[in-house]
Amino acid sequence: MHNTKLILLLKSFSSKDMKSLREFVRSPYFNKNKNVISLFDYLKKFHPRFDSEKLSDELVFRNVFGKDKFDYHKLKNISSDLLAAVKKFLVSEGIEEKTHLKNKILLEQYRSRAQDSLFKQLYKNVVSENESKTVKDEFYFYAMLDLSEELKSFYSPKEPNSHFELFQEQLDNLLEYALIRFLRLYNTMLHENKQNNFKYKFNMFDEVFNFIKNRDNQHNPTLLMYYYIILLETNGKEQFFFKLKELFESHYDEFSMYDKYMYYLHMGGFCADMYNFQCRTDFMKEHFLLSAENFEKGTIELGKIMYLDFMNYVKIAVRVNEFGWAEDYINCFKDKLTEEKDNTLNFCYAYIEFKKNNLDKALELFSRVNFSNFIVKIQLKLILLQIYYEKGFYELAINHIDSFRHYLKRESDIQDGFKDSFYNFLKIVNEMIRQKTNLNKDGNHFFSINIKNEITLVKTNHFGLKLWLFEKAEEFK
Repeated sequence: MHNTKLILLLKSFSSKDMKSLREFVRSPYFNKNKNVISLFDYLKKFHPRFDSEKLSDELVFRNVFGKDKFDYHKLKNISSDLLAAVKKFLVSEGIEEKTHLKNKILLEQYRSRAQDSLFKQLYKNVVSENESKTVKDEFYFYAMLDLSEELKSFYSPKEPNSHFELFQEQLDNLLEYALIRFLRLYNTMLHENKQNNFKYKFNMFDEVFNFIKNRDNQHNPTLLMYYYIILLETNGKEQFFFKLKELFESHYDEFSMYDKYMYYLHMGGFCADMYNFQCRTDFMKEHFLLSAENFEKGTIELGKIMYLDFMNYVKIAVRVNEFGWAEDYINCFKDKLTEEKDNTLNFCYAYIEFKKNNLDKALELFSRVNFSNFIVKIQLKLILLQIYYEKGFYELAINHIDSFRHYLKRESDIQDGFKDSFYNFLKIVNEMIRQKTNLNKDGNHFFSINIKNEITLVKTNHFGLKLWLFEKAEEFK
């Protein structure tokens, strides 16, 4: 039974979950099959690993059915019954956590059972509770939409041809809900399009965006925040960065944890664009301050943390020599990494050593890194080439350049614009190595001018490669 759906699902349960599930399975309302209880009680002994030899089909069968002759199909059926009970438990737990859904179901039940006084009292309480909430995001408008629909359904048979204003309430709430969802989804798609070169159809984008543009949105800070984020993503103008910053500081308490996370994500993305595409360093400190504020306010991650985000926060800090902050961040969140934990930690510690100019230590740590993700692979190859160059390992660097070029040809997921920048980077490093080893005939001063002109033509500064080239070109003076 080690790899059955039932066991795999139970592995995800905490000890507290298992305790609640035991009460659920033992409740005669949800389960009347004693064999299901026996099966659960036996399996519970092996939580959470479920790797014991005592979980063989024969031993499980004997502990559930006693001396009955082993019957695989009988065991399979009882396991399916327990799995069905576990699924019911998950649904029940999910509903219990969703207050709005519970109230909606209860209002429907009161209405269908003609319990008018109970309906009105609950409706009044729920509306009052919703209105008192500071955060008025799409979930708020969705709840208000459901409530206005319930109220209209309540009055329709009792007072026909009345309460027409409830249709307007429904439309208004639906509109606010839909606009936030549209903008949030557009934002995510724009971000993924930029990060991963995935092409989307932005259906109704112009219609939705123009509608929002031509109305007053001050009553809906969440909507306004996503509106500014889209302007930031599509126009890339500083004015929207600072407008967004002002809005966020003014309405901080009115945003949900998720919206705060998205604010920091996109604001950080803008700073990264200034660095990566404009080769500007004036937003580097702003980028770090956003990360530090995000960290201090406890919104820097939602549950588990993705390794690319983890590495990014470390790099942002290290770029402005905030090594202590980077190490604090690593120590605070390393146990929340969802995957690639060892690779991620080795990369981060290596990057810190690289920026501290401890190149031998950086090389040793980078040698332990082996990501499958092409974005990290490219970054690692770029950093290794910089280290080889700075250490004077020119023959190793030349071989690295050759294998890097072959990798770029093979990797289809890299956008052509980025590929051009990487090819130019490799070409310029190769020329600098030839100058260092006297294979070029140019004098250093003339070469320095020449190579700077070439660097200027490199389109992007991803991973700081353009800034690094300018720094190395200065050495030829």
